[in-house]
Amino acid sequence: MEDEDESGACGLLKEVAATFDDNVPNLYRMLARSQVALSAFVRLEDILERHGSLSRDQHAVVALEVAMSHKCNYCRGVMSREARESGVDDACIEAVVHGFEPADPRYRLLVDATRRLMSEAGSISRAEVALLEERGMPFEELLEIIAIISAFTLATYANNLARTRIDPEYR
Repeated sequence: MEDEDESGACGLLKEVAATFDDNVPNLYRMLARSQVALSAFVRLEDILERHGSLSRDQHAVVALEVAMSHKCNYCRGVMSREARESGVDDACIEAVVHGFEPADPRYRLLVDATRRLMSEAGSISRAEVALLEERGMPFEELLEIIAIISAFTLATYANNLARTRIDPEYR
């Protein structure tokens, strides 16, 4: 059974390497200590990236807010770079990193929704949901934000627990 677990983690790490130019970031190496944790993160991220309605830049902004909320330096570095590479400007990234609201209305709405959902464990009022919908955040996107929060809560908590070394390219 242990060999199956190792081969499963090994297979997932090969999948990860294929998406990162034959490199496996330290987050995934650390998560590989539990095939369940590695599999959960890899699969959820894959689903969100391939089937989510939020664009890559929007996903990165939400994940960066989760990283900041959970005080994860590793994810802050990774998601800042991901946001920048997907077209988010430095002013927006800096605003999120320092706990301010981004100037861009869409990013501001995403950050506001993420902060509210996290601070209230998803239990926001129907009136607040209606207001978010009125501002351009459909209920389906709120659920997707919760999925991103879930994925990056796993990543941030695991990185904080293990004190994962930040890869040079994310410093």
